[in-house]
Amino acid sequence: MRSWSDFVDWAMGQEAASGGRLALRRRWESLRALAEVVIAKLPPGEVEALLGRPVHLLDPENNDLKALVAYGIGRGFLKDPSLLQAALEDDRRADPLHFLAQHSGKTFGEKYAPLFAEYWLKSPADGWAKQSSKGLYDLLWSPTELPGKSIRIELKASSERPEFRFQQIRHPRLSGGKDPDYDLLLCLGVSAGALEWWALPAAALDNFADNDAVVADDIIITRHHGKRQPIWNETRGFTDEGWFAATKKARGLLAKYSCAESTDLREKILSLV
Repeated sequence: MRSWSDFVDWAMGQEAASGGRLALRRRWESLRALAEVVIAKLPPGEVEALLGRPVHLLDPENNDLKALVAYGIGRGFLKDPSLLQAALEDDRRADPLHFLAQHSGKTFGEKYAPLFAEYWLKSPADGWAKQSSKGLYDLLWSPTELPGKSIRIELKASSERPEFRFQQIRHPRLSGGKDPDYDLLLCLGVSAGALEWWALPAAALDNFADNDAVVADDIIITRHHGKRQPIWNETRGFTDEGWFAATKKARGLLAKYSCAESTDLREKILSLV
């Protein structure tokens, strides 16, 4: 007969194993460095006796390392008490996006990804409008460098570092018209401490899509569901959506369109459109 206590033990095991989206966890490098100083000064087994788990299972997200460093300060292993708060502040600034782990993928993609794009692209004089979720693209940006012109952006985001997976990419002519529905596919890879971007003009997307029966070396955008077959087929009305992952191969093929520094994103896009 199972008891509530048995269930509590089981549930705690599930919590420990879940981990969340690993790319969005803080690295805690500064705090870990202080903890190593304390661990080096303690007899074997004392850490486990103190915190109830061995060193290799200490989790900074559960304040294990914070408690250990505070203990070390109390024991005099670390002479300056301010080191702990300084380390926590350093780690907070090193991974400012860790809070995204608390949000659903929907909130991440529909709320925060557009906010990040707006932060790095929009200047005060630019036009900027987030589009309806039912529209054919996500963002409308009117940079001052292009008077009278707007850039229609399809935005995709992922936190599956390092092989970020960008899904449900719509064909630029999903509406069936002769002109593209958007000008640029902007893919955003997010980790707790960094952003990575790929800006692909709509005209370039077909070059990377699996539109032929034979796979070519430059194919990275493939069909979402079912058996492998050409996607974005004009005779079927462009009803399929594609996806790609930022694998080593994809990163090489898309090097021309990549932007690892967010401060360069605006200039990068303006050079491509």
